Amino acid sequence: MATYLDGAMISLSKFQKDWSLQGIGILQALVMAVAFCSIAQAQTAPAAGSSDTVASISQNTSQRTASPAGTAKAASASPAVQQSIDGEDEPPLDDGSQDMNVALPEGEAQLRVRISVPHQVRPSSMITLYPYPPRPPKLVRIIPKIDDKPKSIRQQLLNLGYSQRASDSKLFPPAGWRWKYILKAATEKSGTRPPTNIITMYPWTHKMVPYVQAEIKRINDIEADRKVRYQSAVRDFEENGVDLENEATQKGLAPIEINLKRGSTKLLSGEATVVPGTWYVVAAHKTANLKFYWQMPITISAGERTTVQLTQTNALVIEGTW
Repeated sequence: MATYLDGAMISLSKFQKDWSLQGIGILQALVMAVAFCSIAQAQTAPAAGSSDTVASISQNTSQRTASPAGTAKAASASPAVQQSIDGEDEPPLDDGSQDMNVALPEGEAQLRVRISVPHQVRPSSMITLYPYPPRPPKLVRIIPKIDDKPKSIRQQLLNLGYSQRASDSKLFPPAGWRWKYILKAATEKSGTRPPTNIITMYPWTHKMVPYVQAEIKRINDIEADRKVRYQSAVRDFEENGVDLENEATQKGLAPIEINLKRGSTKLLSGEATVVPGTWYVVAAHKTANLKFYWQMPITISAGERTTVQLTQTNALVIEGTW
């Protein structure tokens, strides 16, 4: 097959594939045109019904905008959501603080207890109010004093400098939680930064000695007071425990277990209504590496509301990597 262009004969046999491709393209265009036409007819056919639909949508919109009270009511029905510490959305948990405003029965009091320690990783906790002093737990080991001699402090700072560069565990500090708190407070007060190399390590340890020494004294004083309070609790139980328990039984008083809730601060707390008198707040709080135990006598009067904060400082016994 051939044709002539400007007097020259050109064979069309070599353009056979091109002519085939052009034919296929024209056929596809026709098919798409027919499809668009059918879609347009389907959309324009129910014209009467579409006006009713638009009217109903606009009516619903006007009803929503005309009644803001209904919208506010619907919004308040759904619980508020806040960002949790773990990074997941969850509804806010009630810490029972509004119950402190409820009128108390005549002649009674309210005692609220909160466990305010920074260690809150999957804890196992309980709080019980005793009308008599219970037996304190037996000490597994006595917490030793921290050596505050300058030479010992410099050596410990060198050890911590090497170990913390290798692993700064938030659950199991290399030298225990007391040394972690001491080093943190001393570093903040000194206005320095922990060294990052061996060249600056030794000058830094000498500069930190007086700040660390002051923090060690503060921590040792707290532990000395804890020891005195433990001995007093043991003596109170041995001398008065049985008599006070019998007296409470005659009055119809029994231990009260407090139901714990997590508030917006993620701390466990709870409250109970009690008769006036002396109650012993007994609590235990266990985490992966620490165990806290409290036993605090609280005297409360009729109509009084008292909140007790259980902290690391006023704990009676601390076990673990302390």
